[in-house]
Amino acid sequence: MTHSRTVIGLAFFLLFNLVRAQNKDRSSFFIGYETFEMTMNKFQNFAGEVGYRFNEKNQIRLMIGEVKLTERHLSSSWEAAAVDGDNVEGYFRIYELYYDRYFGKRKNFYYSGNVGYVKDEYNHLISDNRLENETATIGFSIGYRKENIFGIKHLYTNISLPFRYYLNDIPETQWGDTTISAHKFVNNFWFFVGYQF
Repeated sequence: MTHSRTVIGLAFFLLFNLVRAQNKDRSSFFIGYETFEMTMNKFQNFAGEVGYRFNEKNQIRLMIGEVKLTERHLSSSWEAAAVDGDNVEGYFRIYELYYDRYFGKRKNFYYSGNVGYVKDEYNHLISDNRLENETATIGFSIGYRKENIFGIKHLYTNISLPFRYYLNDIPETQWGDTTISAHKFVNNFWFFVGYQF
């Protein structure tokens, strides 16, 4: 409960400061679909973002993900690297709030603070072993956003590399010859394609 209050307090603090910094010159809502994680997991369920850009330097985003994780994805050393071994499938739920601050001449690159909620599930396909973990998270990210892709007005792409700290971590878990990796400091690679209103 204490972790949840901390996360909620940080979220309100970010929102308050963002509204104070609002500049109407470039404000707009946007919505995007996450393509990288979804491609690697056969587009099972949904992952995307919705947000509001206050001005050329500040925006807020909510990333929502409900992804069924395939055995191949979890055991791949260059994709998830969450499982060492075979016969494990999973489910990943995430709600993560970002405050992005743009920098540089063109204002395409940004850094972020993030708070969120994550639920991880892993199921052993050849036994009754099952792991389920829920946690609040806190972290940061770096990213790059490009607007008017292919000359299409309002179309954008967003590459985001979030790093998050699990307040309730998953210890390394052994199921026979298969190992579920420890989840304490976890990262992702998101690639969103979306529309800015």
